[in-house]
Amino acid sequence: MHAMAAILPPPALPVSNGLDDLTLRRAQAGEPAAWRVLVERFQKPVHALIWRLLAGRAQHRAPDLTQETFVRVLRALPKFDPNGPAKLSTWILTIATRLALNELRRPEPEPLSIEPVAVTRDETDLERKRLGEAIATAIAELPDPQRIVLVLREYHELDYGEIAEALELDVGTVKSRLSRARAALRAHLTELGVGR
Repeated sequence: MHAMAAILPPPALPVSNGLDDLTLRRAQAGEPAAWRVLVERFQKPVHALIWRLLAGRAQHRAPDLTQETFVRVLRALPKFDPNGPAKLSTWILTIATRLALNELRRPEPEPLSIEPVAVTRDETDLERKRLGEAIATAIAELPDPQRIVLVLREYHELDYGEIAEALELDVGTVKSRLSRARAALRAHLTELGVGR
C-alpha cells in the first residue's frame, strides 16, 4: 500500500536493531552517552508509532508517552538479551505499543474541532495532502485492534511474528486483523474517490 506513505506528520522510519553491540552494552551498563545514542536512534520511530496508534483520539499525549517509553526502556535495558528472540527495535516498539494501548483504554474525552490549515503551493502538493488526510481519517476510523496491527506492519515494518509477540496474539489473528484493516481502508478510499 504505497499510498499509506502519504500520511504527513510524523514521518515513520523503518527500524532495524539500530545499535552496534558496543553501544548497546554501554547503554545497558548505564553510560549516559550510549543512552543518548539509543534515544536519538529510536525517538522518531517511537513517537511516530504512538502518534499513529492514538489516531486523533489522544495524539496530544504522544510526546509524554514517547518519554515514558524511554523511561521504561532505560529501566529495563540491563535485562534485555541481545541474543534473545526479539530485536532491540521490536522490544522498544513493543513497550511503546503497550503504553499506547493503555492510553486507548482510558475513557475518551470530548473531541475538539480544529480546522486543518492548507499550506500547499501547487496541485501536486494539494493532491498529496488530500490523499494523506483521507488515509489518516480512514486509519483513525478503524477499530483499535485493526489500526494497531496495520500501523505496526505498514509503517514500522514488523513481521507477523513480531506483531503477534508485541500484542500477545497468535499469528492467524494478526493476519486476519490486518486483512480486515486493509479491506476497510481500501473501501474508505474508494468511497472518497482517492488513491486509485
